[in-house]
Amino acid sequence: MSDIPTYDDAGPDLDDADIETLRNAFVEAYNARDLDAIFEFVSSDAEVPDINGEGLDALAEELQAVWERSPAVVLTHARVENTPAAVAWLPDEDGRWTRVGLMTFDSDQGRLTVIETPDDASALQLALAQDPAGDVLDEELDWSEWDRGEPTGDGDGDWHERQLPESWPS
Repeated sequence: MSDIPTYDDAGPDLDDADIETLRNAFVEAYNARDLDAIFEFVSSDAEVPDINGEGLDALAEELQAVWERSPAVVLTHARVENTPAAVAWLPDEDGRWTRVGLMTFDSDQGRLTVIETPDDASALQLALAQDPAGDVLDEELDWSEWDRGEPTGDGDGDWHERQLPESWPS
């Protein structure tokens, strides 16, 4: 058994929290690298079908491995077919952000019950997402330009200027 603590549903009262509120909390806690906060709103029997292992210990180990392997990875709010989701981003050596993953969620009774990372590249590219600079991307964005890694923000490629703002808009 790992030394990662097992969390239960004893977190704050979230009975009225909708999936968008839970997604927002997940994104904030993920970007803060705060497992305790994440597990306050994840069900103790949550399904995480896209990782090795089962349960919250496996989720904790996977998140820690991602943060160690890719310390610059960030999540931003997204929507897939009008459902709250999150997009994972990594900057390249020129500071250009690239989408590297998609997370979708399901919830019940104020807790996240399913956290998936589908490997459907088209869903990742079609997700309407906020970029790491906090800009909401236009639906008419030319994805071929995005795929080429053209910079966001002021275009100077300095990703340090585009790190996460103190608070994210919903």
